[in-house]
This record gives sequence, structure tokens and C-alpha cells, in this order.
Amino acid sequence: MNTKTLKTISIAATLFAIMGAASTAHSAVPTVETIGRAAITSCPTIAPTAQVYHSDKIVFIIGNGVLQPLIAADFAVLNALPRLTELDVKIRDNPNAVAALKAKLLFFLGAANTDANRNLIRITDVEYAVAVCPKAP
Repeated sequence: MNTKTLKTISIAATLFAIMGAASTAHSAVPTVETIGRAAITSCPTIAPTAQVYHSDKIVFIIGNGVLQPLIAADFAVLNALPRLTELDVKIRDNPNAVAALKAKLLFFLGAANTDANRNLIRITDVEYAVAVCPKAP
């Protein structure tokens, strides 16, 4: 990880700790999140409280090989993705859950979460972002 990523993670962890202290109690063992959704953030025009959205930028490389799709009709499109080239996606993150990054990434791409597919993916970097939507006036 680069210095910028470490600083971002440090700031996000501090903010999360501060917010977590004021929130309700959570179980000691977090859930595991395996479904990747696009990190599109739109602040509501009317919000009784401030809202915080978390996302991961996952930088990855797809190795040579065939990815198996979730839906058979997506086979050609999925396997047309560039190989051996750094790609990135921005995926929503749940700060109260453990992120199974490869599983979330495969779901986002429309690929099945199989050992063979996971072995074709190499994650080279993960960056974290927080968007804060203020409370409506």
C-alpha cells in the first residue's frame, strides 16, 4: 500500500471509531459481505441526520483464463474484459462487516464466486473512501 492509502485508512478508521462509540452496540463477530454493488453516492435532499457512505476502490488484474459468469448469457462480455492489465472498480462497503473482496469483486463483474474464478483475480491495491452527506437544514 502506498502512503496516501495508509493515511486515508487511518483517517477513516479514526472517524469510524468516533462514530462507532456513539452508535448502538454490535456483535463481536462481524458478518461477511460478499455482494459487490456500485459505489454510487447521492445525498438525499431531505435527511433528518447526516449520512455516511463507505466504498472501496479495488485495483485488480484478471489473469489469463476463462471467467465463469453468474448468467450464461454474459460469458462473452465477461471474458472480453482486458487481461493482465490493472483495472479498478468502486464498490460500496459496509464498515460493520468483513469484506470478502474477491467475492464482492466477482459479483460486481457478474462472475461466479468459484475457486477457479478467484484464482484468476489478483488484487493489487485497495483504497477506502468515505462520503458524508450533511443533515438537511
